[in-house]
Amino acid sequence: MHQGNLFGQETPKQASYFVFHDESEPVANKGWLLIGLLFVNQRMLKNVDDVLNHYRRQENYTGEIHFCQLPKSFGGEFGAKARVAKRWMRAYQDGMYEDALFSCLAVNRASPKFEHKRFKEDYHAYNRFTAMAIKAGISYLLAPLGFDEIELTVISDGKNRKSRPDRNLVDNFEQYLPYRVELDNFVRQMKSNSPYPLVRINPVQTISSSESNFLQLTDLLLGAVQGALMGISKRPVKQELGW
Repeated sequence: MHQGNLFGQETPKQASYFVFHDESEPVANKGWLLIGLLFVNQRMLKNVDDVLNHYRRQENYTGEIHFCQLPKSFGGEFGAKARVAKRWMRAYQDGMYEDALFSCLAVNRASPKFEHKRFKEDYHAYNRFTAMAIKAGISYLLAPLGFDEIELTVISDGKNRKSRPDRNLVDNFEQYLPYRVELDNFVRQMKSNSPYPLVRINPVQTISSSESNFLQLTDLLLGAVQGALMGISKRPVKQELGW
């Protein structure tokens, strides 16, 4: 799909998206790896952030929202974090999902079909599945929107990223991901029988989740998916958010 400019010439329909990335390994079942991605159009960043901050102000809570650290109860002074999380989830359900598109890839590494020998190091698997999750997000969430060209900027939670290896190893996440995503997209374009966008990816940004409402929302949605998948949490707050 193309748009016309003032001179009647066709110009590509373009968009810039930020992709907020987080990972999770359920403590009770290390066989699973969950990768969460939140795709937000650059034009909608401020609107979504304003909504998230609105609910922070309602509860007078400015701290980090981290799913695994949520309290047992929504009540009392210490329940403010949980109440903000619940308000965020309700806002997401009530329409925010249209502006902040969430996708989760759940990998069962305990499956007999999982090919462990393909990944020499654990972080190789984390990185490859993150690229696969982005590819799936483009295909299912962005391609149907009819863009000709999409610019992506991946922002990863560097503080909690599972693909960060031990000190003796060098993680190639920031170098690998842009290369792999663009390669996967090129192959998908060549094989597609329907219009498919050209994707360009900027250098990966790695920040602490405490600095970003969007990374915290990604963590919250990812934690809720994990809770629904595992179904073993004893905390009423996590049970309700998973539900």
